[in-house]
Amino acid sequence: MYGKAQIRGVIRLQIGFTIVLSIALLLILGQKAAIASFSGGLIAVLGSVLYSFIAYSAGFAAAAELLRRHFAAEMAKLSLTLIAFAAFFMFYREVAWLWVFLGYLVAASAYWFGLLIKFDGKK
Repeated sequence: MYGKAQIRGVIRLQIGFTIVLSIALLLILGQKAAIASFSGGLIAVLGSVLYSFIAYSAGFAAAAELLRRHFAAEMAKLSLTLIAFAAFFMFYREVAWLWVFLGYLVAASAYWFGLLIKFDGKK
């Protein structure tokens, strides 16, 4: 069973991790690293939003339907991530690629931290 508050909480946590990393890199390394890490985090957040729209749009359904939706959501998320990275590196060639991937990984790790937190929807 899932709750909309839990899904929103994980996405908010991803956004928060992305913003904190970007601000830290802005203060330490400068604007180029901050923009690159923010872009990587944004790719992760967009993938999570797409996943939640596809996977949880059915509400209650048969187990086979839920499994099919989660599989379709994961494939859509993977496709969006690959296309976004390819487009980003193609159009912004001077990017600091290390910080893009670090931003993506930090935002994606928010999911695992989200498993440890119970978001109840009261905030």
